Amino acid sequence: MTHGGEVRPWPLRRRRLIAFAALAAGLIFSWNIVLALCRLMAAALVIFLACLPISRWLEKRFSPKISALGALLLLALILLTVLLGVIPPLMRQAEQISSAMPEMIAWVQARATDVTHWLTERGLDLSDLRGKAFSAVSGYLGQLVSAAAETIRRMASGATKVLLAPLVSYYLLRDRRKISALMLMAVPVRYRMQAVRAAREMRRESAGYVRGQLLLSLSVGVMTAGALALCGTPGWLLLGLMMGVMELVPYVGPVLVGVPAVLLALQAGLSPALWTLAALVAVQQVESLLLSPRLLSGATHLHPIVVLLAVMAGGMAAGIPGMVGAIPLLVSVRGAIHGWRG
Repeated sequence: MTHGGEVRPWPLRRRRLIAFAALAAGLIFSWNIVLALCRLMAAALVIFLACLPISRWLEKRFSPKISALGALLLLALILLTVLLGVIPPLMRQAEQISSAMPEMIAWVQARATDVTHWLTERGLDLSDLRGKAFSAVSGYLGQLVSAAAETIRRMASGATKVLLAPLVSYYLLRDRRKISALMLMAVPVRYRMQAVRAAREMRRESAGYVRGQLLLSLSVGVMTAGALALCGTPGWLLLGLMMGVMELVPYVGPVLVGVPAVLLALQAGLSPALWTLAALVAVQQVESLLLSPRLLSGATHLHPIVVLLAVMAGGMAAGIPGMVGAIPLLVSVRGAIHGWRG
């Protein structure tokens, strides 16, 4: 637009609208790249939060560079030791469960047929419902075991694809103060105190929740594996690992792993299945009454309905990773809002 030969700039609102439209178009056309970057940053943040206490302790004696590197090396050494000892038996148990799957499905079908006949004799015909339920259960079990085996194979063969996450977390650990200062400088002066409070509260709640939840998942996984081993349940180590991972999904996760564990034990008889069920219930009671209050220290204070809705929304948006990340994201946003309000 010109006035007397002079070029007048566009109004600020129009320029912001154009910039927002260009950013939205860029995100839409590069959505796969954006998702890959989000997954990378999520993995890097998890590693960052796990290494942060170690790095802070090392910084009392060493430089930030050496402290960040030392924290990452110590975490890598622990994970490598665990993986080298756990992955081979996990692969064997995954193959064992996969080979036992047809027999387990046949057993479930036979029991469903017996129940259907018993109900039919009493005037209640559920043959169609039985077929649909059997198809759903067998499909669920097949997908669960296949997903677990595929996850283990990817962890064993595709470790080089995630090397960028530790590298990003190293720079986050080393330069976290500089990054915080740069981000703070980008905030207008009148909002900086609110931004500092929001960032502190967000970091406090999210870091406390993530560290507590990881310790809780590790404890539940170890206890479940030990309890199932004592019960003689097939695939006890794999089921323990799956229970530890699915513990990250509140309320829903333990049920998704408990059902196949009981069905596997049912092949050996009713008594082993009952012992398996009792072991799983005992572990969950220990988790809810002892471990969760101590490790999480009430970090969420979220109503169960809110948790379930968040998990469901995360699952619809990004599958199991979305279900796992829904609560940490919700806790972070809540912390930021509380800190901003002061």
